[in-house]
Amino acid sequence: MTGILFALIAASGWGSSAVFTKIALEKIDTRLGTIVSLFFSTIVMFTISLATQIDHFSKLKMPDMIWFFAAGVFTFSLGRLLNYTGISFVGVSKSTPLVGTSTLFATIFAILLLGEKPSPLIGIGVLLVTIGIIFITKSK
Repeated sequence: MTGILFALIAASGWGSSAVFTKIALEKIDTRLGTIVSLFFSTIVMFTISLATQIDHFSKLKMPDMIWFFAAGVFTFSLGRLLNYTGISFVGVSKSTPLVGTSTLFATIFAILLLGEKPSPLIGIGVLLVTIGIIFITKSK
């Protein structure tokens, strides 16, 4: 239950962030917006990490760091730039649900790369996300 609560809090944060981003992007370029956002995110997360996890940093091994580096490049850097560009071009109400299809891609990659076994409920979820993508891209 705690995991679900944290996920819902994160979802509300992402949703409100998209609205704040749209407001800010009316005044600046998406690349500059991405840099500013990454700068402040880095300060906040670095501070929280140092305050709560300092003992764990020494336990990280180089292969683990490479995976975290890759995740950071795709989510924080490239993902945020493309997300902001999408918000700038098509607006929050279309862009944000499409970014929300990350669950679809995570499921596909987990099956292909990690060997996870999909259940019938996951299959239904993937189908519903796909239908949602179709509806969003067809709307004007």
